[in-house]
Amino acid sequence: MGARARGIAGCLLAAWGAACSALPLAPRAIPDCPGEIRSSDEIEGDFRFRERAVVTAPDVSFPFELVVQKRGRELVLVGISPVGAKLFSAVQIGVETRVDALPAALLPIAPLNVLRDLHRLRLARSSAPLAERERIVFDNARCGYSIALEPLDAHARP
Repeated sequence: MGARARGIAGCLLAAWGAACSALPLAPRAIPDCPGEIRSSDEIEGDFRFRERAVVTAPDVSFPFELVVQKRGRELVLVGISPVGAKLFSAVQIGVETRVDALPAALLPIAPLNVLRDLHRLRLARSSAPLAERERIVFDNARCGYSIALEPLDAHARP
């Protein structure tokens, strides 16, 4: 390969790398919305449940499934697309949270928003979150989106 060809290949590779590295930095359609996340230590019992979720905002209607499991101190959320692909996971132990998520171009809502909304809607009571679950909608006017959760199944863990 000649010097000119190597130069062109180098420029193309650099441009491709710059373009790809910019994708995760693009802002989410629904950015992180500050709020409290209570400690997983305050949530009673061990359980697993699934929810059908739909997040809506101007120009956004994003359906996904949410799988939630709590075992001991660890609370785990996994967002799954309608075709079964993992969108994000969030693991909370106490108040510490670790998130792994697809880039903003593929996931319009910040996963921590989903965790905060789950705390508000399903984990806020002192009783176990499996009792009396029904479809619920939370309109977060301050942050410009709403989320609807509809129960699919639930299991208490012995």
